[in-house]
Amino acid sequence: MSNQFADEQKPQRRIGNAAAYSARIQEVMRYDKLRSSEYPFVMNILNAVLHGYTEDRWKEEQKRSLNALVERAPEKGLPYEDAANRYEQIVSGLKDLTLWPWE
Repeated sequence: MSNQFADEQKPQRRIGNAAAYSARIQEVMRYDKLRSSEYPFVMNILNAVLHGYTEDRWKEEQKRSLNALVERAPEKGLPYEDAANRYEQIVSGLKDLTLWPWE
């Protein structure tokens, strides 16, 4: 019986994590710190948080999109323009905004 209860809490925990992440997104947007070009990326992460994905699972499911970002040079004039690629630049920025859920 206790095992069943633990299984029932997992979806609630994921929903709670997603709600907290969504609130953080709203806060960052309120202060205009999230670039519109990064919004779909963050929404994709929100979906992963809702489903309880690990970083590795999320990367596997987004392999094609992430590879495209890895192949792009970082954008000049933005924070972390010295990053190795656009993906690392985005991730570093999201970590600064505490929008990277996997650390």
